[in-house]
Amino acid sequence: MTSPFRSRGFIVVYALAYAGLFVSFIPFVSVLLPLKVTAVADAEHRVALLGAAALGGAAVASVANLVFGALSDRTYRDRGTRRPWILAGLALLILAYALFHGSEDAIQMLVSVGLLQIAINMMFAPLGAIMADEVPDAQKGLVAGLMGAAHPFSSLVAVGVTLHALGTQGVRYALLCALIALLVAPLLLFLRERGDPLPEPPPALRIRRGADFARIWIARMLVQIAGNGLSTYGLFYFLAVLGQKIPDRHQAEAASEGVATIFSAVTIVALALTIAAGRLSDLKMRRKPFLAGAALLMAAGLAIMAAAPNWAVAALGFGAAISGMSVFLALQSALAMQLLPSPLHRGRDLGILNLTNTLPAMVAPLLALALSPDKTGYAAWLLILALGVLAGGAAAMTIRTQD
Repeated sequence: MTSPFRSRGFIVVYALAYAGLFVSFIPFVSVLLPLKVTAVADAEHRVALLGAAALGGAAVASVANLVFGALSDRTYRDRGTRRPWILAGLALLILAYALFHGSEDAIQMLVSVGLLQIAINMMFAPLGAIMADEVPDAQKGLVAGLMGAAHPFSSLVAVGVTLHALGTQGVRYALLCALIALLVAPLLLFLRERGDPLPEPPPALRIRRGADFARIWIARMLVQIAGNGLSTYGLFYFLAVLGQKIPDRHQAEAASEGVATIFSAVTIVALALTIAAGRLSDLKMRRKPFLAGAALLMAAGLAIMAAAPNWAVAALGFGAAISGMSVFLALQSALAMQLLPSPLHRGRDLGILNLTNTLPAMVAPLLALALSPDKTGYAAWLLILALGVLAGGAAAMTIRTQD
């Protein structure tokens, strides 16, 4: 093996930083943004405004991730590090959250959402490339499993965002920013990158990897459409199960604590499944069987949610969907990093892969606007998402250069 194994300390520091970045946006999209929409818009315009915020934010994020990925490639080649971009992004994130908290109308909110997306992707692009640079293939599954655990962990943090016992909304925003900084700081302070890119693979292998990279891109795209839909419209879905199709601000705030509790209830299961699947895939050096199982689990969860008559069944389906998504995205990340065509452009190529995170943030709102689930119900929307997940699992099975 060309690259040596990385220490447990490195893995822990990296996993904490990755969790910090998820904390920077999962509570935002699942709780803070819907609540802000209910505060600045009247009932008949809320779904449209939420869709506009998701679409605009995704467009900004798509460009920002590509730009900062390519810039971090340059600093890695010239200075042997990508961390300055992470530090700058953290500072900008705290400013953007302050502006978002203080926004009082739709325009101010949309501007602050765009700034938040720039800051988040200024950190995400170089951090993802650090894993490709530093972690050997035989440890990628474990590290990816810990990365996958960041999603349910950040959903647990979303519980704290809704707890009035922690103080005013401003205090809760400040605590959220402090937690993000605390999780990212060890990587900024203690990580030492090696700064020695591996040599270019032979041209024929680059071509085969490029084709498989396209396949895994499609697979992740389809699964992320469903995942983004769950994150963005989860609160509204659970309100619909209660029979409140267009809730007012007070109903949304009251229900948000219950939804956040559901998020936290599935965290332990999703964490255990994701880490175990990642480690097993390392031992067997096979990712595809785990991807197939995760896609089936997520699709089943979405189907249960579509037919759920009450919160208990809806929560069961949601737990299965989130667990399946967590495992799929973690193992897909490990596999995708093994398929990167060139070690000289990892940040750029991962920026292309990141489009599977941001483009779904455009597709899911467009699908929701087309089907109007707030008026007609969420069943058809969820079943379409489930079909997309199954198609994504099938696409992952067509990869040839890796198992």
